[in-house]
Parts: sequence; structure tokens; C-alpha cells
Amino acid sequence: MTIVKFVESLIFDGRVRVSTIVDAKGKIQSPSPAEIAETLTRLRRYEELYRPELLGNPPGLLDDGLYWGALMTYRACSFLAHRDVDSKTIVDSLQKTVPPVVSPAVCYSVDFTCRFLPDLIRLAKAVSVEDPLVGCLLTLARQWPLSSVGVPDLGGVDISAFVRDDCLLALYVDRVIASGDASRLDHPLVLSRVRTAIGLHSELAPGLAQVLASISESE
Repeated sequence: MTIVKFVESLIFDGRVRVSTIVDAKGKIQSPSPAEIAETLTRLRRYEELYRPELLGNPPGLLDDGLYWGALMTYRACSFLAHRDVDSKTIVDSLQKTVPPVVSPAVCYSVDFTCRFLPDLIRLAKAVSVEDPLVGCLLTLARQWPLSSVGVPDLGGVDISAFVRDDCLLALYVDRVIASGDASRLDHPLVLSRVRTAIGLHSELAPGLAQVLASISESE
């Protein structure tokens, strides 16, 4: 499956089949310029359908972040399906070209496909917790906290790049509530928004409600 078909299946089906991206010499095969251009065209088209589902106006898309997120997801899925790739190739492929996490637009562009990171990590851990792919995915999860809500045991994450963007903060809070990820309540803005969102309906998120009650008692 090419990256173009991969993106289409990922967005609309949530299920993908991927061929190996490593050639006979053990080198990663890169998509052609035409494939890259078509991938970006489709990602932008699909994002237009996704955007109205969000609360408020999300940041503009950046082609570099949009394509990089798709490429990392494509490679990670291929490595998950094809277990004969050496650890150095996996690490180099997923870590050498990480863009700077500097703005809401970068975070949103990468997130369009990297929002599937929690599912990928769960599947990779099910195969082998010691697999180098798991380590790489956890590193990505720490680097891109908007996309990794719900992944356990990450430690503290830095959300300063997007927390002041109203749309992305709302998206982040929704994910925190949906996943019950209490580790993400360490930022005061997130804590306040989660409290407000849950309100009197603690039965919708009983785990978080219990944590919020404990925090309130200690304040």
C-alpha cells in the first residue's frame, strides 16, 4: 500500500494494510515527489471535512508538519506489521527529522495523522514491550502531547506550544476526558477546563471526577 492509499484508509477506515518500506539492501524507500504531492493534496482535502467537527477555528495547516506526521504514521505502521527491520533503521526513520514543536499550527498539522499514536503504541506493546518501535513511539508521544493523550507513564509533557490556542485546548481537554488521562491535569488551564466540562456530571468521567475531588481537597 502506498502512502497515498494508506492516508485514505487511515482517515476513513481506521484500518490499514501496509507493505514493507525497506528494500533488499535494508534501506528505507522514500515516496516519490508525485506521491508526496498527492498525499498533501488528499490530507488537505480530508482535513476540510474534519475541521467543522472541532470547537472553534483550528490553526492553519503547514505542509511540512502535515506530511511529516503522515510519513511517521505510515512508517510506524509498516514497522509494526513487518518485524524484520533492525532497530537502528527504525530509530533513524522515526527520529532524525522531527520538526520543532513551536506553534499551534505545527501541532495541529502533525496531529492530523499522529492522533492515532495511542492506538499504535497499544498495538506495538501488545507485540513486545521491549521492541525498539515502542521506544520510538513513546518518544514521539512525549514530543507531541496533543496527539498522545491517554498513553500511560509518559511523565510530564510540555503543552506550551498549543495550550493558548482555544481550539486546540478544547480538543486536548476533550481527549483528556474521553481517555480519563489524569496525568494531563498538571496544567492549571487544563485542570480548570476539565473541571468546568465535567461539572455536575461526574458520572460521565468517574475516574477523573475522583482525581478532581482529591485535588480540590488538597488546595
